[in-house]
Amino acid sequence: MEPTKSTAGVEQLMLYRHLITLPDGLRVCLRPLTPKDRDALVALFSSLPPEELQYFRSNVANSEVVASWTEKPDYANIFPLVAVVGDRIVGNSTLHLGQGYTRHVAEIRIFLARDFRRHGIGMAMIKAQLDIARKMGLHQIVAEVVESRPQVIHAFERLGFQRQFAWKDLFMTSEGDTLDMIVLINFLRRAAEDF
Repeated sequence: MEPTKSTAGVEQLMLYRHLITLPDGLRVCLRPLTPKDRDALVALFSSLPPEELQYFRSNVANSEVVASWTEKPDYANIFPLVAVVGDRIVGNSTLHLGQGYTRHVAEIRIFLARDFRRHGIGMAMIKAQLDIARKMGLHQIVAEVVESRPQVIHAFERLGFQRQFAWKDLFMTSEGDTLDMIVLINFLRRAAEDF
């Protein structure tokens, strides 16, 4: 069976490397997550304060859940990218690829260690994932950001994401309050470009 356009290049994308140097001289390597990253990925999520745990769809407080992401990764369905400083993983970003009639779309998720935020690493990771998405032949990247995180929404907008709508009361806090989820899309390629 012939591989699809989006999965044919996944093996090549496993070689993806992007090195960035921050203004303070710190060097960060962006690369795909591998099974050898198990302990470093668990460490990334192990010290999260309770107020941040509510922003994850998975129970990242459970080290076995996080460790499972490194076991037999299926890069054609979820493409994970990590930001590495020395031997430490300081950021994790994933592209969740659509299937069937949404095979041209992916959802992006991103997390950075608290002490590495506001240094440009998150922006670099999103840019890298957009580059990877283009190489996969994707047309749209979707981001969902809770309304209480305007700095994250603005970061996505600066990288070409457009607000599509606010999904009313989608997000429920640990206290039981509801917040709107802002849905943003980066149109890497519009359907009209195909004609």
